[in-house]
Amino acid sequence: MNLYGHCAEDFLSKKYKHEDFIFAEDLHQYRTELRQISKFIKDEYTYKPYRLVNNNQIIWVNHIIKIIRDKNGKVSHYYGYLTDITLTQNTKKELDQYFNIIDENVLISVTNEKGIIISVSNAYCKLTKYTKDELIGKNHNIFRHPSTKDIFFEELWGTINKGDIWKGEHLNLKKDGTEFWVENSITPNFDDNKNIVGYTSVYNDITDKKRVIELSITDYLTQLYNRRHFSTIFDRELNRAKRDNKNFILMMVDIDFFKQYNDTYGHNQGDEVLISVAKTLKTSLKRPTDFVFRLGGEEFGIITSDIDFQGALLLSEQLLQAIRDLKIEHKSSKISDIVTISMGIKIVNLEAKLDETTIYKLADNALYEAKEKGRDKVVIH
Repeated sequence: MNLYGHCAEDFLSKKYKHEDFIFAEDLHQYRTELRQISKFIKDEYTYKPYRLVNNNQIIWVNHIIKIIRDKNGKVSHYYGYLTDITLTQNTKKELDQYFNIIDENVLISVTNEKGIIISVSNAYCKLTKYTKDELIGKNHNIFRHPSTKDIFFEELWGTINKGDIWKGEHLNLKKDGTEFWVENSITPNFDDNKNIVGYTSVYNDITDKKRVIELSITDYLTQLYNRRHFSTIFDRELNRAKRDNKNFILMMVDIDFFKQYNDTYGHNQGDEVLISVAKTLKTSLKRPTDFVFRLGGEEFGIITSDIDFQGALLLSEQLLQAIRDLKIEHKSSKISDIVTISMGIKIVNLEAKLDETTIYKLADNALYEAKEKGRDKVVIH
């Protein structure tokens, strides 16, 4: 009788009854279930946990009723077993609060071993603008950005399939098509036999961080990569070309007689020419390994790879023609009545051991030679 704070005699003399101690908010639930028990459909019944009040303290109980029948199958009496589960319920409440905090604030998703989403937090739903029903049962490809290469996912799966944790950054798409960047950590989940049964992904939204970085490496006027980022990409792509056993190509581009254009049409109009040339160069180069930079003034740089001499010549002629096709008037040009460009190219073969400074100088020398030969031309070193 400790659960009630009374002795057995208090109940045997009918001074109290069980319902007198049930927490008021739980009485309706208790009585509803009691009516179900009174039908004696089964011989054992477990109440949903409910609360008792003992000396102004709330006690959670687990209540089991066992029906006792006579030899004819009629109910003769029944036993009630009550267990104090206050500690368990309080722990469950704390855990529920903890998981609710995670659900509302942590970007997390859980998949089965095949990568099918089986659980996802509200926080991640809010970020991606999908509902849980729209995501559960789907693959994470639902977020895939078109620019993400297959090899990225091949390396990711290669890591987690071995039971290792994968960490990295990737660009995704929300339901409305908005881009967002995440820092992702994927941890394999194991059963008791150490078999992989799924994966847990925890994300950190780094979109704002990426935007700040993008601003720092982007030319404000043309929206091309700037001179600062040129060296970073140069080193990375040169090393990648060597690793992949491919050549490396640097193209230097200059707008012909640009100073004279500014003097004639004004700097505002000159800026529009820079923007048009930049956009044309960028849209004309569509491979993932093509990079375009504004190096300063009217000078642009292009980094690419895996193109032979004839391919580089054909590409450069296409770029020259694309600028001509803009048909931007240039009355002060000494070679044409429209804006044109000159190009100098350095193709670095695998055997060459040249650094950035030397390659840059050789490409710049080729550009100078193209200008000396009359401009609106390309020279390949």
